[in-house]
Amino acid sequence: MTDLRMATAPRGPETPRRRRRVLQPRAVATIALAWVLLWDRLSWGNVVNGVLVGLLVTYAFPLPSIEFHGRLRPHRVLLLIGQFLVDLVGASWQVMRLAFGRRSPRNAVIEVQLRSRSDFYLTLTAELVALLPGSVVIDARRSTSVLYLHLLDVEREGAIEAQRAHVLAVERRVVRALGSRQEIAALETDGPWPTASGDTGDAPDAPDASDAPDAPDAPEHPEPTDPTDGKDRP
Repeated sequence: MTDLRMATAPRGPETPRRRRRVLQPRAVATIALAWVLLWDRLSWGNVVNGVLVGLLVTYAFPLPSIEFHGRLRPHRVLLLIGQFLVDLVGASWQVMRLAFGRRSPRNAVIEVQLRSRSDFYLTLTAELVALLPGSVVIDARRSTSVLYLHLLDVEREGAIEAQRAHVLAVERRVVRALGSRQEIAALETDGPWPTASGDTGDAPDAPDASDAPDAPDAPEHPEPTDPTDGKDRP
């Protein structure tokens, strides 16, 4: 279970030793709730045992925290949920047609390069895409923000590109609903993704070669060397 934190300043990379000393209350609460639901009985013993299991899991198997730099926009969140429900109905209808039809579907595995560079948006986009019938996220590369999807039916022309465009549209709605202004601007203009400090991550301009100091000219005639150099003298 990954902890979600509000980032206010850039921090160094989290090592496993450092992460073990960090309490993750959201992860512990989620594991405790799942523990109580598995036992199907609400009691103090199950709650205490769930909290202990959550502490054990988060300290024994720590995961890096996900930084969140944006803010919640309720109207954008409602649009995100509404569009997801529309996509859910459409995908269910297509799968039902394939199930009762005589045509054998043509499957494919595609790669989708996301534009954001955030584990938070990567996770939300992958979850929203995986919940739709007919598409399964088989791998997610957090280092490059790439999703690998298995598609159920790509028989018609342009189906693969349409699915890529759909995944990018889901990512765009997620960032618009939860992202910061810098992140939304970077996504809309295809600019550099903001870093943890909030800047755009532009690298400093490289110095022009013409501004470099001139190298000293090599001597036209090298000075003669002593032929006895490097030899043993008597």
